[in-house]
Amino acid sequence: MRKLAFALLAGVAFGAVTTAYASDLPARMPSKAVAPIYAPIPFTWTGFYVGANAGWGWGNGDGTVSIGGATGPVSGSGQGFLGGVQAGYNYQMGSIVVGLETDFKGSTGKGDLNFAAGGVTGTGTGKTPWFGTVRGRLGYAIDRSLIYVTGGGLYAKSTLDGTLSTTGPFSSSATGWTWTAGAGVETMLWDRWSGKLEYLYAGTGSNVPTAPGVTAVSGHAHTNILRAGLNYHF
Repeated sequence: MRKLAFALLAGVAFGAVTTAYASDLPARMPSKAVAPIYAPIPFTWTGFYVGANAGWGWGNGDGTVSIGGATGPVSGSGQGFLGGVQAGYNYQMGSIVVGLETDFKGSTGKGDLNFAAGGVTGTGTGKTPWFGTVRGRLGYAIDRSLIYVTGGGLYAKSTLDGTLSTTGPFSSSATGWTWTAGAGVETMLWDRWSGKLEYLYAGTGSNVPTAPGVTAVSGHAHTNILRAGLNYHF
Protein backbone atom coordinates (compact mmCIF):
# COMPACT_ATOMS: atom_id res chain seq x y z
CA MET A 1 0.00 0.00 0.00
CA ARG A 2 2.84 2.35 0.84
CA LYS A 3 4.51 1.48 -2.49
CA LEU A 4 1.34 2.34 -4.42
CA ALA A 5 0.97 5.68 -2.67
CA PHE A 6 4.61 6.52 -3.35
CA ALA A 7 4.21 5.67 -7.02
CA LEU A 8 1.17 7.93 -7.32
CA LEU A 9 2.96 10.79 -5.59
CA ALA A 10 6.00 10.33 -7.83
CA GLY A 11 3.82 10.40 -10.96
CA VAL A 12 2.08 13.54 -9.84
CA ALA A 13 5.40 15.20 -9.00
CA PHE A 14 6.96 14.18 -12.37
CA GLY A 15 3.92 15.56 -14.22
CA ALA A 16 4.19 18.83 -12.36
CA VAL A 17 7.89 19.16 -13.19
CA THR A 18 7.28 18.33 -16.85
CA THR A 19 4.49 20.87 -17.06
CA ALA A 20 6.63 23.54 -15.42
CA TYR A 21 9.52 22.81 -17.81
CA ALA A 22 7.25 22.96 -20.83
CA SER A 23 5.89 26.31 -19.70
CA ASP A 24 9.42 27.72 -19.85
CA LEU A 25 9.92 26.79 -23.56
CA PRO A 26 9.49 29.64 -26.07
CA ALA A 27 6.17 29.67 -27.91
CA ARG A 28 6.33 28.84 -31.66
CA MET A 29 5.66 31.94 -33.72
CA PRO A 30 3.31 31.59 -36.72
CA SER A 31 5.19 31.82 -40.06
CA LYS A 32 4.38 34.67 -42.46
CA ALA A 33 3.50 33.91 -46.10
CA VAL A 34 6.18 35.06 -48.54
CA ALA A 35 4.81 37.56 -51.05
CA PRO A 36 5.10 36.23 -54.65
CA ILE A 37 7.62 37.93 -56.93
CA TYR A 38 6.16 38.90 -60.31
CA ALA A 39 8.56 39.37 -63.24
CA PRO A 40 7.72 42.48 -65.31
CA ILE A 41 6.17 41.75 -68.71
CA PRO A 42 8.73 42.72 -71.40
CA PHE A 43 7.65 45.49 -73.78
CA THR A 44 6.86 44.47 -77.37
CA TRP A 45 6.13 46.44 -80.55
CA THR A 46 3.88 43.67 -81.85
CA GLY A 47 0.34 44.81 -82.65
CA PHE A 48 -1.87 47.17 -84.64
CA TYR A 49 -1.68 50.96 -84.43
CA VAL A 50 -3.36 54.06 -85.87
CA GLY A 51 -2.29 57.68 -85.79
CA ALA A 52 -1.89 61.07 -87.42
CA ASN A 53 1.04 62.95 -88.93
CA ALA A 54 2.00 66.37 -90.27
CA GLY A 55 5.05 67.79 -92.00
CA TRP A 56 6.57 69.54 -94.99
CA GLY A 57 7.33 68.48 -98.55
CA TRP A 58 9.60 70.02 -101.14
CA GLY A 59 10.96 69.01 -104.53
CA ASN A 60 12.21 69.90 -107.99
CA GLY A 61 12.46 68.36 -111.42
CA ASP A 62 13.78 68.85 -114.95
CA GLY A 63 13.60 67.14 -118.32
CA THR A 64 12.32 67.61 -121.86
CA VAL A 65 8.95 68.04 -123.56
CA SER A 66 7.90 67.29 -127.10
CA ILE A 67 5.52 69.62 -128.96
CA GLY A 68 4.75 69.18 -132.65
CA GLY A 69 7.83 67.03 -133.22
CA ALA A 70 10.19 69.49 -131.50
CA THR A 71 11.73 69.02 -128.08
CA GLY A 72 12.74 71.52 -125.44
CA PRO A 73 13.49 71.90 -121.73
CA VAL A 74 11.04 71.76 -118.84
CA SER A 75 11.80 72.51 -115.17
CA GLY A 76 10.00 73.28 -111.95
CA SER A 77 10.11 73.28 -108.16
CA GLY A 78 7.66 73.48 -105.29
CA GLN A 79 6.92 72.94 -101.61
CA GLY A 80 4.06 72.85 -99.12
CA PHE A 81 2.47 71.63 -95.88
CA LEU A 82 1.04 68.10 -95.59
CA GLY A 83 -0.98 66.25 -92.97
CA GLY A 84 -3.03 63.08 -92.65
CA VAL A 85 -3.55 59.72 -90.97
CA GLN A 86 -1.79 56.35 -90.91
CA ALA A 87 -2.40 52.76 -89.80
CA GLY A 88 -0.20 49.70 -89.60
CA TYR A 89 0.90 46.49 -87.91
CA ASN A 90 4.22 45.51 -86.31
CA TYR A 91 5.60 42.09 -85.45
CA GLN A 92 8.65 41.81 -83.18
CA MET A 93 11.13 38.89 -83.22
CA GLY A 94 13.84 39.48 -80.65
CA SER A 95 15.16 42.94 -81.43
CA ILE A 96 13.96 42.86 -85.07
CA VAL A 97 10.63 44.47 -85.95
CA VAL A 98 8.88 44.01 -89.31
CA GLY A 99 5.69 45.76 -90.30
CA LEU A 100 3.37 47.20 -92.92
CA GLU A 101 2.02 50.77 -92.93
CA THR A 102 -0.33 52.78 -95.11
CA ASP A 103 -1.13 56.48 -94.91
CA PHE A 104 -3.22 59.10 -96.67
CA LYS A 105 -2.89 62.87 -96.47
CA GLY A 106 -3.86 66.21 -97.92
CA SER A 107 -1.28 68.70 -99.13
CA THR A 108 -0.92 72.40 -99.91
CA GLY A 109 2.13 71.63 -102.04
CA LYS A 110 2.46 73.63 -105.26
CA GLY A 111 5.20 74.83 -107.57
CA ASP A 112 6.00 76.75 -110.73
CA LEU A 113 6.65 75.08 -114.10
CA ASN A 114 8.25 76.46 -117.27
CA PHE A 115 8.75 74.77 -120.65
CA ALA A 116 9.44 75.60 -124.29
CA ALA A 117 9.65 73.61 -127.52
CA GLY A 118 9.19 74.33 -131.24
CA GLY A 119 8.57 78.03 -130.68
CA VAL A 120 5.84 77.34 -128.11
CA THR A 121 6.38 78.47 -124.52
CA GLY A 122 4.34 77.69 -121.47
CA THR A 123 4.13 78.43 -117.78
CA GLY A 124 2.05 76.76 -115.13
CA THR A 125 1.39 76.01 -111.48
CA GLY A 126 1.44 72.40 -110.39
CA LYS A 127 -0.33 71.17 -107.25
CA THR A 128 -0.61 67.91 -105.32
CA PRO A 129 -3.90 68.08 -103.38
CA TRP A 130 -3.56 64.58 -101.90
CA PHE A 131 -1.32 61.52 -101.85
CA GLY A 132 -0.80 58.28 -99.95
CA THR A 133 1.74 55.51 -99.46
CA VAL A 134 1.81 51.75 -98.84
CA ARG A 135 5.15 50.71 -97.33
CA GLY A 136 6.95 47.93 -95.54
CA ARG A 137 9.03 48.67 -92.43
CA LEU A 138 12.11 46.94 -91.04
CA GLY A 139 13.45 48.10 -87.70
CA TYR A 140 15.69 47.43 -84.73
CA ALA A 141 14.13 47.82 -81.29
CA ILE A 142 16.04 49.21 -78.33
CA ASP A 143 13.49 48.55 -75.57
CA ARG A 144 10.82 51.24 -76.10
CA SER A 145 12.54 52.91 -79.07
CA LEU A 146 12.59 51.78 -82.69
CA ILE A 147 14.95 52.72 -85.52
CA TYR A 148 13.66 51.66 -88.94
CA VAL A 149 13.94 51.87 -92.71
CA THR A 150 10.86 51.87 -94.94
CA GLY A 151 10.00 51.54 -98.61
CA GLY A 152 7.12 50.91 -100.99
CA GLY A 153 4.78 52.77 -103.33
CA LEU A 154 3.35 56.30 -103.39
CA TYR A 155 0.20 57.34 -105.28
CA ALA A 156 -0.83 60.96 -105.83
CA LYS A 157 -3.27 63.29 -107.53
CA SER A 158 -1.55 66.12 -109.46
CA THR A 159 -3.00 69.14 -111.25
CA LEU A 160 -1.48 71.66 -113.67
CA ASP A 161 -2.98 75.06 -114.51
CA GLY A 162 -1.10 77.34 -116.89
CA THR A 163 -0.89 79.30 -120.10
CA LEU A 164 0.48 78.46 -123.57
CA SER A 165 1.83 81.17 -125.84
CA THR A 166 -0.25 79.78 -128.71
CA THR A 167 -3.62 78.79 -127.25
CA GLY A 168 -3.88 80.55 -123.90
CA PRO A 169 -5.02 79.08 -120.54
CA PHE A 170 -5.23 75.35 -119.92
CA SER A 171 -5.94 72.97 -117.03
CA SER A 172 -5.21 69.25 -116.61
CA SER A 173 -4.88 66.60 -113.92
CA ALA A 174 -3.57 63.05 -113.48
CA THR A 175 -3.22 60.31 -110.87
CA GLY A 176 -0.09 58.16 -110.85
CA TRP A 177 2.29 55.95 -108.90
CA THR A 178 5.97 56.11 -107.98
CA TRP A 179 8.34 54.48 -105.50
CA THR A 180 9.31 55.87 -102.13
CA ALA A 181 11.92 55.00 -99.48
CA GLY A 182 13.17 56.50 -96.26
CA ALA A 183 13.94 56.01 -92.58
CA GLY A 184 12.67 57.06 -89.19
CA VAL A 185 12.75 56.72 -85.43
CA GLU A 186 9.80 55.99 -83.13
CA THR A 187 9.64 55.89 -79.33
CA MET A 188 6.94 55.19 -76.74
CA LEU A 189 5.90 58.38 -74.96
CA TRP A 190 3.15 57.06 -72.67
CA ASP A 191 1.46 53.72 -72.00
CA ARG A 192 0.04 53.18 -75.51
CA TRP A 193 1.18 56.33 -77.32
CA SER A 194 4.31 56.68 -79.44
CA GLY A 195 5.83 59.56 -81.35
CA LYS A 196 7.84 59.30 -84.59
CA LEU A 197 9.97 61.41 -86.92
CA GLU A 198 10.27 60.18 -90.52
CA TYR A 199 11.89 61.16 -93.81
CA LEU A 200 10.74 59.87 -97.23
CA TYR A 201 12.14 60.35 -100.72
CA ALA A 202 9.91 59.81 -103.76
CA GLY A 203 10.97 59.28 -107.37
CA THR A 204 9.47 60.37 -110.70
CA GLY A 205 5.76 59.67 -111.09
CA SER A 206 4.37 57.30 -113.70
CA ASN A 207 1.73 59.76 -114.90
CA VAL A 208 1.85 63.58 -114.83
CA PRO A 209 -0.57 66.26 -116.07
CA THR A 210 0.47 67.94 -119.34
CA ALA A 211 -0.42 70.94 -121.47
CA PRO A 212 -2.39 70.67 -124.75
CA GLY A 213 -0.16 69.73 -127.68
CA VAL A 214 2.53 68.13 -125.48
CA THR A 215 3.07 64.64 -126.87
CA ALA A 216 5.78 63.42 -124.50
CA VAL A 217 7.45 64.34 -121.22
CA SER A 218 10.65 62.80 -119.87
CA GLY A 219 12.96 63.66 -117.01
CA HIS A 220 13.43 63.25 -113.29
CA ALA A 221 11.53 64.59 -110.31
CA HIS A 222 12.87 64.58 -106.75
CA THR A 223 10.43 64.85 -103.85
CA ASN A 224 11.36 65.04 -100.16
CA ILE A 225 8.98 64.59 -97.23
CA LEU A 226 9.77 65.23 -93.57
CA ARG A 227 7.00 64.57 -91.06
CA ALA A 228 6.26 63.93 -87.39
CA GLY A 229 3.53 61.61 -86.18
CA LEU A 230 1.68 60.25 -83.15
CA ASN A 231 0.45 56.63 -82.93
CA TYR A 232 -1.94 54.77 -80.61
CA HIS A 233 -1.08 51.08 -80.13
CA PHE A 234 -3.77 48.47 -79.47
